[in-house]
Amino acid sequence: MYAIIETGGKQYKVSPGQRIEVDRLVESVGETLELGNVLLLADDGNVVVGTPTVPGVTVHATVVEQGRGRKITVFKFSRGNRYHRKRGHRQNYTTLEIEDILRGGAKKRPAPPKPVEKQEVATPEEISAVPDVAIEELDLPSRVAGALKEAGLETVADLLEKDDAELLAIRGFGGKSLEQVRAALQDKGFIKE
Repeated sequence: MYAIIETGGKQYKVSPGQRIEVDRLVESVGETLELGNVLLLADDGNVVVGTPTVPGVTVHATVVEQGRGRKITVFKFSRGNRYHRKRGHRQNYTTLEIEDILRGGAKKRPAPPKPVEKQEVATPEEISAVPDVAIEELDLPSRVAGALKEAGLETVADLLEKDDAELLAIRGFGGKSLEQVRAALQDKGFIKE
């Protein structure tokens, strides 16, 4: 099964599971969107051509990435007039993963919500029981350790006093850094899984 859809003034041939790059869309990464401009639908040899679109057919896709294409050089030149202009351009794009092609007004079942992990915050008694272990002994990547030191966190006790939101507010410290810190603390036995 495949369909030809239109988005951004361009046409794309899509099938479930395929990834395509389209002109920038406003949706953020992880959002699901419905593409309703289906110009053609082919299913097991049965081809339906729209006039201009096929009624009741939608394509469900998930935004995988927002990015910018490689730089191209735009050079304008006019001989004998001392006119030359050199400009660069990078096109914005959105990568979509096609989830499903639905026909006849069928509704896609929403995915069940992912359970949110609740991290136990250490109590003051537990923090005082932690010896003064330097952050370097956790064997964290140098970038993560540097971001923690810039924030004034020198020991494991200082680190355990902060919750996830406070750690993510540190400049240069993101979700991947938080996962690395959690894994290092679990390996050394400072927090429970």
